[in-house]
Amino acid sequence: MESTVFPGPAPDLTAWPIANTGGLAVSQARARAFALAVALVLGLAFRTAGLSTYGFSEDEINKVHAIQQYRAGHFVENAEHPMLMKLAMWGSVAAADRWNRHVPFDHVSLETAVRLPNAIAGAAITLVLFGVADLLFGGAVALVASLFWAFDVNAIAINRLGKEDTFLLLFFLLAVWLYERAKRQGMVDAGGARRWYAASGASFGLMMASKYMPHYLGMYALFNTLTDKNPGANKPNPLGYYGAMAAAFLAANVAVLSPDTWRYCISYVQGGMLAHHGYLYAGQLYITNIPVSPLGVPAGYYLRLLATKVPLVVLASAVPGLIEIVRRRHERGFVLLRVLLVFLLVPYSLMAAKFIRYSLPMLATLDLVAAVGLVAGIGWLLRKSWLSPVTRVAVATLALAISILGLVAAPLFAAPYYSLFQNGIGAGRAAPAATFPEETYDFGVREAVGAIVKAAGPSAVIVTDAPAVAAHYLNGSSRSDLSVRSLSADGIPYGPREVWVIVQSEHTTFENQLVVWHLRQHASPWREFHAGDVLAAQVFRIGGR
Repeated sequence: MESTVFPGPAPDLTAWPIANTGGLAVSQARARAFALAVALVLGLAFRTAGLSTYGFSEDEINKVHAIQQYRAGHFVENAEHPMLMKLAMWGSVAAADRWNRHVPFDHVSLETAVRLPNAIAGAAITLVLFGVADLLFGGAVALVASLFWAFDVNAIAINRLGKEDTFLLLFFLLAVWLYERAKRQGMVDAGGARRWYAASGASFGLMMASKYMPHYLGMYALFNTLTDKNPGANKPNPLGYYGAMAAAFLAANVAVLSPDTWRYCISYVQGGMLAHHGYLYAGQLYITNIPVSPLGVPAGYYLRLLATKVPLVVLASAVPGLIEIVRRRHERGFVLLRVLLVFLLVPYSLMAAKFIRYSLPMLATLDLVAAVGLVAGIGWLLRKSWLSPVTRVAVATLALAISILGLVAAPLFAAPYYSLFQNGIGAGRAAPAATFPEETYDFGVREAVGAIVKAAGPSAVIVTDAPAVAAHYLNGSSRSDLSVRSLSADGIPYGPREVWVIVQSEHTTFENQLVVWHLRQHASPWREFHAGDVLAAQVFRIGGR
């Protein structure tokens, strides 16, 4: 009978050079808990500091509108995405409103309130990833994986956005951890494992209430089929497992029961809400309509993203990790890594539409592979008897120190524009945001609108392909005479009114590319807005015609 193959005992953390400092006796559990706490606190700090540094993106404004509708009792707004994250945002905004009433001198901005749930969820993944890695690979890998995630500059950038991908990953990993706990419990107490299986099912339900991605459940089911073909009694009760999944999904996403939601989603899938077409990548526009898959944005998009934006110390650590995946390919944890690498990278790469935020689960998987590689590499080095003990410890300590310094340096130097980070490979090939213009995430639109309202003549028009963002910040000003229109959908109006055009490379489309080219070739921008050293937005002033 085939059975689940679990990893052997966790490597002893005290065998690592950082744990033996003179005669100081620190227990493995306490050292691990302290390091995990430090990673959690610092990871949370990176994710929450300066959340209002830049204004909302178009996607985030959709969430703001949804929160306003939720407050009025209407739950169909932005229904192409489930409710869970928006409910968390609603709670955060309500809490911020109460805070601002009682502590007006320490005002919490709407940008901070909307993004805070994702930032907290991203930091919480540090703990959940530790739990998953601890069960499947041992304590040393778990600790390193949590550190890699806490300081993952690309994950930090995505966690600071008001999008569903962070919640999706959090509840997926939580479901995996709960299921693996059930597997362990079921080896000695099949009855006692049922509550863990039910909790895992509930977490999968919350995952799908975060983002409609049921194939993650299918990936994990495939993994379990490969590693445990004959589990006997050590498996979830279908009624309890799927019942908990359905209950959690409906409790956190009750709007799915409304016919209006289904009508909204059908219109969304059919493209009824698509105002423009095209995605700019590496200087070229690509079609992103799903039916043209696997055409569209090139299949190498995510490989290039990982190769040019992941810190080099993580990429270097991942090399021995990949070797371990092959060498220990029959062990449960390494089968999971193999399934995730294949079924995250390949299908996403073949879809026509690609976005940086979709890489978040790939980043978590890569961090886990790199953690395996770093622990395996140091373990290999410490076992080499042909080296003196002093040399082994010195080289291992140096390797560990370089890894930690390289890891921590990335977010420190990239802050607060974490999405613009490039490693040495990326920096040598192109400027930030040149390959992936999406990295600017509507930076500068808030500031552009703020400048325009001070200088614009009566009844002027703001033309932009971030119209919802511009309208939001315009509504917060005193210029009710100004109006906003879409560059791609409506173009630049002719007439006596003054026109202000906001141009962003990330919003280049098939509909507006000629207009944008003409403006940049034949007109001088009235003002430019930068994210650090990167040009994020240009404003062109056109007099009445």
